[in-house]
Amino acid sequence: MEDNMEYSEEEVEEVEEAEERDRTPERITPPVEDVPEENVPLPNNEQNDSDTVTVLDSSSNDEVAKCQQVSATKPVPNNNEEDTDADSDQSCPICMELWTTTGEHRLCCLRCGHLFGRSCLLKWLQVSCSASNRRCPQCNRKAAVKDIRMLYAKKLVCIDTSELEVLKDQLSTVTAEKNRIEVELSKCSLRQKLYEQQLTNMKTHIAELESQLSTVKQDFNRCQSTSTKTSTKFHLERSLEICKEDGCRVLDYNPWYGLLVVSQKSTNSLFAGYGIKKVDVENLVPRQFVFLHTQAIRDITFHTSQQSVLLSVGFDKCAKLIDIQNNIVMHTYTTDFTLWSCCWSGDDPNTFFAGTQNGSIMQFDIRQTSSFVGLLESPGDRSPVISLATVPANAGSGISRGGFIACHLSSCCTYEKTESTYKPKSMQLQGPFIAVRYDKKNNHALISCRPNEQLPHARHIVCSIEKGNDEMVLCNIVHTFYAGNSQRFMSRPCHICVDNDTLVAAHQESINSIPLWSISTGKQIYTLPVSDPVIDMSSFKINDNVYLATLSTKKLRIYSHSSL
Repeated sequence: MEDNMEYSEEEVEEVEEAEERDRTPERITPPVEDVPEENVPLPNNEQNDSDTVTVLDSSSNDEVAKCQQVSATKPVPNNNEEDTDADSDQSCPICMELWTTTGEHRLCCLRCGHLFGRSCLLKWLQVSCSASNRRCPQCNRKAAVKDIRMLYAKKLVCIDTSELEVLKDQLSTVTAEKNRIEVELSKCSLRQKLYEQQLTNMKTHIAELESQLSTVKQDFNRCQSTSTKTSTKFHLERSLEICKEDGCRVLDYNPWYGLLVVSQKSTNSLFAGYGIKKVDVENLVPRQFVFLHTQAIRDITFHTSQQSVLLSVGFDKCAKLIDIQNNIVMHTYTTDFTLWSCCWSGDDPNTFFAGTQNGSIMQFDIRQTSSFVGLLESPGDRSPVISLATVPANAGSGISRGGFIACHLSSCCTYEKTESTYKPKSMQLQGPFIAVRYDKKNNHALISCRPNEQLPHARHIVCSIEKGNDEMVLCNIVHTFYAGNSQRFMSRPCHICVDNDTLVAAHQESINSIPLWSISTGKQIYTLPVSDPVIDMSSFKINDNVYLATLSTKKLRIYSHSSL
């Protein structure tokens, strides 16, 4: 027997207050569907005799449990299993309960971006962590209560874009590689055009030579029938001990005074350092010693027109101008860089250059004694500038106005003055390099290279410099002379002008000798045996006699030439 009874307003308010007290911030009780709040049927054993509905008191745990049991009998709709997965991403990682949009357990975050329920996060920072070690529960980044930020979101859904980001990174890498290949392709196309132009010029030149070939053969046959075969030979004229300890490095010849100048270590204990020894080549005797640098001298060179001016650079970061006739230092330029090489400009007698250890080239003007006037950078190469060579003006070459060649360990460039600045142009040769020379008689550059994995032999390349574009010059290789598979010392070769030919002399470490190659025939014609490594060479002419001077770390040897 059931009677439909109505509750008074006081009883309804009492029920609502009880339900409000049962709610907790950490848990959201799912609603019981299809059961009105005013008329909740109880089990038969709990109904009273009058068949009236009893309002549940929130203070009675037994009654609350029974009410929850009734609620559990109602099925909760589950439209999609993905809702469970979505809820797992919307729960507080501290209490593992769903966060709310309002109340004490509302959604919040720290500066690191991790999400929590506010009450759990406060308890973590204020109770679980010490005052000096407050941190994020997930990433352990330092955090404080003031870092808590409320988030206003009814439903938070995160899309997994990790695969998309990986694809974006791969796309960026592929795009960068594509751009690099396009740049390389454009450079190769430009080189191809230059080489095609050079090939056309060479074909024209070959046609001209072929037209003269028959005439040359006839002249050669006539000369061969009337002349005897000659061979070029050098014999040792004098061997001079410069110093007892290793200390010699470079030498140069002054044609006006007939002097060889050799760098050496000082033998005077009161003046520790390095200087130059003057050698009279006419009498083949050493002369005065002039003290110059506190550390090793790396390069010396005489002025191209001023007879008595010698330039020297050293590891003491100084460049010095010396009056070789009076044995005095005219001026010292102090720099911030270790200096490795030097040369005079081929277009301006007042300008000289010094190559540094960090790859830059310092420009000086002898009329300005305060400091250097310019700093030339080599594009893409910071290796030391190990050798410089003066190139005079030549209208038919790739350095028509004159300038110089700079040889780094890893690259080789020409420099020519454009407007007011010397601009580099790549020579497109494969290193690593050890020295560069220039023969103004034949307008040939002589570039020496160390062995490497791709090219296992030391090479001495004789080439002419042809016009190219704004970025490079063309190197027309005349000969490449191979000198063994060992090159420990940075030995410098030299040109020797004999009769109607020019020879190339270079030290070959693997067989302890100095081979002499003919530029006219491209063949080796003679070999000089040596007992110790040669690090520098110079040739000169006195009274129509040709001499070759070779320098080791202790001795200077002078060879004279004879034709048999």
